[in-house]
Amino acid sequence: MSEMKKIILNLPEELLERVDEQLKYAEISRSEWIRRAIVLGLEQSKKDRLRASMERGYREMGLLNLQLAEEALEAGTSDFQRYEKILLESE
Repeated sequence: MSEMKKIILNLPEELLERVDEQLKYAEISRSEWIRRAIVLGLEQSKKDRLRASMERGYREMGLLNLQLAEEALEAGTSDFQRYEKILLESE
């Protein structure tokens, strides 16, 4: 990591106790544990934003695809009706 900055972090005592409980198994410092938790949180936030953006895109494309399918169905139906008419007239 680049240059470190010292910050003061206020946590509820219960939350700090939970962190310290995890540290019994982690073999890292409290600062390192919190750094890793922040990195994980930032990564998850980025994934959540991407997922939300993709969901919006799929919804928008779904509406567009439905509109295109309906237009194609209408066009196909009129073409089919003209084709049937031509066939019937040839008999």
